[in-house]
Amino acid sequence: MTVLIPKNVYLTIVAACVRYANKRIVKDDWLEVSGIFIGRNEGNDVYITKSYPIMHQKQQEQQESVIDQYKWSKEDYEALSIIDDEAFSNGEFTVGWWHSHPGFKVMMSHIDIKTTLSYQTNNPLAVSLVFNPERLVRQIELAEKKGDPVKQLEGDPGFKIFRLDDVNRGIQASYHTADYIIKGFDTPEQMVMLTQKFLIDITNMFPKDNLFETYEKFVNNKINELNSLLQGVDEYLSTLTRKGESHRIHEVLTNQTRDIRKFIAESFIKIENIRQFMNYLEYKERSTIVPKVEIILAEWDSTVSQLNAKLTAITKKYAF
Repeated sequence: MTVLIPKNVYLTIVAACVRYANKRIVKDDWLEVSGIFIGRNEGNDVYITKSYPIMHQKQQEQQESVIDQYKWSKEDYEALSIIDDEAFSNGEFTVGWWHSHPGFKVMMSHIDIKTTLSYQTNNPLAVSLVFNPERLVRQIELAEKKGDPVKQLEGDPGFKIFRLDDVNRGIQASYHTADYIIKGFDTPEQMVMLTQKFLIDITNMFPKDNLFETYEKFVNNKINELNSLLQGVDEYLSTLTRKGESHRIHEVLTNQTRDIRKFIAESFIKIENIRQFMNYLEYKERSTIVPKVEIILAEWDSTVSQLNAKLTAITKKYAF
């Protein structure tokens, strides 16, 4: 059996999990995240097409220091039902689930076995993926018990996929790892390198709290900065004209235009990150956050779309 995982599915898991467990958060406050896989079975293989983050552990649950101690809310179950119905209409279905073990060993707890049992009973090929961000970052396998050596890894995505050996044994079932292929990378080493860079963007630009407020402030600052740059060009050219240095206008306008376009190109990368990050939100967040983010991004798009007209107006104003 092989599990096929597209790059976008893998990055969704990484983003959703790292959002609640990264260097900007005190390690004692790291939270577990859980979601589901949509896809199909082909023979003995599982083709995953989508990954949906559903929920994260609450701080109170984390403080209880119990591995995998989290509770799905009514909203979470409703989200699961909506996703499942939509998948079914597209000829797909839920093929398993995933969750994070931030900072501790990738394995299956008794609670994980119980959860996996509910999936694998209905779908014998269902899978369970367990991801640890630190495993990806540090490329190490944590020791089985205190005193054992840490195993160095190479080209490891930070997770393992598990399946129960015999669902008839219920929560006493043992489990084994399943083979997988992450599609979209040339080599495992490239996958680790690019994903570690992606992890930095998530850490810096995908906060667990005040996400919309963060993006609103960022976009508004970019809009204000762009408008200030345009105003600066106008004032600079006005000063040159007043001083009788009109012969410099063409050179200054060319240089200032280049700098403005460079600013937009650099900002574009971050703006596109924000658009991409909307795919990594928990399902219940999307209906409230995505529309608001789309509004502020539309304001940026509108401002940028007027750039050529504003530059043309400035050029005509100081025609030489």
